[in-house]
Amino acid sequence: MMNLSGQIEDIGVIMVCTIGNLFHDGLSYTFKQCDLVEKTEFIEPSVVNGESGIRYLPFRREGRSGDTPCWAGINNYGVAFVAADAYTNREYQITDEWKQQIFSEYEKIISSYRTAKDAAKAMTNFYMTGFPAPDIVHITDANIAIFIEYTPAGPELIGSWERTDGFFASTNHFRMLPDAIEYDKDHSTYLRLERAEAILQSKPEIEGIAAALRDQYYGQTSLSICRVADNPPQYHTQANVVFMTDGKRVDCGYILNGSPRENLYEIRPDVFDTSIVIKGEKSFDKEDTPLVALSTNL
Repeated sequence: MMNLSGQIEDIGVIMVCTIGNLFHDGLSYTFKQCDLVEKTEFIEPSVVNGESGIRYLPFRREGRSGDTPCWAGINNYGVAFVAADAYTNREYQITDEWKQQIFSEYEKIISSYRTAKDAAKAMTNFYMTGFPAPDIVHITDANIAIFIEYTPAGPELIGSWERTDGFFASTNHFRMLPDAIEYDKDHSTYLRLERAEAILQSKPEIEGIAAALRDQYYGQTSLSICRVADNPPQYHTQANVVFMTDGKRVDCGYILNGSPRENLYEIRPDVFDTSIVIKGEKSFDKEDTPLVALSTNL
């Protein structure tokens, strides 16, 4: 059993993230940037079969005990999830069993559900079974984005917000529930959110997501969205993913074991048809996938 300051530990380090969703031009984009202290192996994703005809693309990384937890993913119905640890002002205890269970519940979002609403209901029900640490998860499909915060501390356990247009970004502190970590205890989460919102406000489209994930407004430091460990050990960006869907087709772009400042995205247009990988491609017709914009900013 471990003491955690409102955070979930999986491989000996806390996972720090910038996550969000954006609706633009009939498309839903969902994104996550993953920052860790210890160097972690992120695994190339492959399509697997879920329940009752669902196929899904889980993104996994190596865990301390040899497991490979799912940190983001999407299915052939366009249901996607991204999650982030929630920083608060108090300590929590969480067992290995609970850690394994929440990652299993994350994966069920994309392996078992055809709508974001059904998946969000199931995730909320899981939290209410007594999950012992705070959490943040964003569940989306082509029509709706559902942002959920959870705390076992109460008095209000669940905060939830649904959107069908515009954009929403989150880092590692609560927006709706009390006890969000104070600014002077961890100002990085506030600075990263401020930058993400400012960029997406000025560019509410895929180019804005690309710019946000590369942003180093606070320099090559752990304060920027694209984080660098300027004084190790510190958090640094190790992977990201952007999902896109119109409810019929799913595209994704991702970087594993590196940052968008140093690497081209791997682009998968029409994931659940041919799953063709176009490594570092920047010249194919934009009609094939708007995600080509992810690599045009290098």
